[in-house]
Amino acid sequence: MLLNILKRIASLSILPKLVLTFLVTLTPLYIISWKMNETGSSHVQKEITDSLVSRTSLYMNMLEFDIDSAIRQLQEYVNDDDLLKLSSSSEVMSEIEKMQAQLRLKSRLDALQKSSKFVNNAIAFIPAMNRTVSANANVIGNFDEAQFVALSKSTNRFESPFLLWKDRIFISIPYPDPAISSRRSPVFLLAIEISRPELSKVLQEFTNEGGHTALVGNKQPFLITGGSDAVDEELIHDFQHEEAATEEGKLQSVEWKDESYLVVSNHSSRLDMTLLMYVPANKVNASLQVYRFWFYVLSAMSVFLVLLFSYSIYLIIHQPLKRLVRSFRRIEQGQFNLEVHYPLQDEFGYLYGQFNGMVKQLDVLVHEVYEQRYLARLAELRHLQSQINPHFLYNSYFILYRMAQQRDHDNVIYFTKHLGEYFQYITRDGSDEVPLASEIHHARTYAEIQSIRFSERIMVEFEEVPEELRAFPVPRLIVQPIIENAYNHGLEHKRRNGLITVGFSTKPGAIEISITDNGENMDEEKLRELQLSLLDKAQPTEHTGLLNVHRRIIIKYGGGGLTLSLGEERGLKVTMTIPREAGTKDEPLIDCG
Repeated sequence: MLLNILKRIASLSILPKLVLTFLVTLTPLYIISWKMNETGSSHVQKEITDSLVSRTSLYMNMLEFDIDSAIRQLQEYVNDDDLLKLSSSSEVMSEIEKMQAQLRLKSRLDALQKSSKFVNNAIAFIPAMNRTVSANANVIGNFDEAQFVALSKSTNRFESPFLLWKDRIFISIPYPDPAISSRRSPVFLLAIEISRPELSKVLQEFTNEGGHTALVGNKQPFLITGGSDAVDEELIHDFQHEEAATEEGKLQSVEWKDESYLVVSNHSSRLDMTLLMYVPANKVNASLQVYRFWFYVLSAMSVFLVLLFSYSIYLIIHQPLKRLVRSFRRIEQGQFNLEVHYPLQDEFGYLYGQFNGMVKQLDVLVHEVYEQRYLARLAELRHLQSQINPHFLYNSYFILYRMAQQRDHDNVIYFTKHLGEYFQYITRDGSDEVPLASEIHHARTYAEIQSIRFSERIMVEFEEVPEELRAFPVPRLIVQPIIENAYNHGLEHKRRNGLITVGFSTKPGAIEISITDNGENMDEEKLRELQLSLLDKAQPTEHTGLLNVHRRIIIKYGGGGLTLSLGEERGLKVTMTIPREAGTKDEPLIDCG
């Protein structure tokens, strides 16, 4: 019987054989796919429920870490010299000393406020001066007696650190603590305000679509929520009572007003609050039902498409594709004089026509590949050339501001002239190359600007550019970043007698520019690490200016670059080698500025 069936199948025409082959092939695949879908559905459901548990733990750990870090920083500020002076001896301080101390204190409070995204503000209350120093205020504010009294309550910062005032959440440190000072009024008070919007924003990120997350205070009755729509507070309070009777961190199913919810909670004894995450059960299972439905649709469509396309695949695709493959193999053998024809004007007709055009234009395409590589390298050069550190500009504007306050008009004129020249040089749309004399003039301008700030600490000495090198073309902005690196890193801790020297020399086929500082903080190990950083293109370092200039020179000339060595007094010596390109020796560049 089986033999007769096999004989009948063997005698069928090609189309029934093709259809039967597709069906035989797809049947085990269909069975496996169905089993995988069922198994995957159960795994997905488990992963969804497990993710609720893991996310609550992750969020609470992250919150505990950030707030604990902020509390520890706040405690360190209790011993701040400026705060102690302002609180205890402000009456003997001059107005300038008071203002300087307050500005230094505000700067440190700014740093504390920026140390965590959950810290909205950092505040210091100083009753003796009737002043409030705040990280978020542009001026030193008046003393807020009501807020000071509310935040002077003694708290256990390691079990229940929060205080509520006008629906705002604070962590405060009164000094001395009223609990251990016979209820004596604090001489000062430090506080940080916790950002409700940031907590809600992060809660939103940890929330499933259709679900909700709530952060609930225990002793301090606050509620912060995140979710896709409005949160029912009655629902949250009911879930709190439900979870109090269950094991923490375990997923549970709860019925509330004839609707089923999946709920998980995580309590922080460190912060005295509970994270509650819940999502309607139908939202969790809805995606699984959709996947199952579309699996059945896909199964039916697969059978239909097998029957529909079996015959057409052979006639419309297999035969012309086979011919095209043979033609490609002949191209691989080097037969570039090949041309194939197709009688119809369908997609294969277009493909055959493009194939013929490809063969004819193969030479052109090869040249285009080389051109694209060149353009890519040029684009990288332009990108590196644009990486100019603007930080010293900010400092320059602050210096200009102070000189204007002091009505130092002569220095304002002198300073703005150099600052204008600096802007003109880095923003003008000129050539990527400039004469060496113009580049050194720009570096001198930068040094003049910095001299206003570092005149008593750092001096810059330039050798005269040799006459034969003045018109030598060099990439724009290669000397100033090296000098800037010496200011920011080499002489950062130099309190006096800092010196940067710039010299020039020539050697066969190249010119050399040396920049040396006497920073006293360089040794063989640091030098070796700095040399290795120039070779690592992917790893950014604090000496980005060195890497920028080094790569720009190598990209442009295919050689040269920076060489690092120990300078005088354990400083850093940077030797910049610029190869002489063909044609540059007798064709000096004119900078039209």
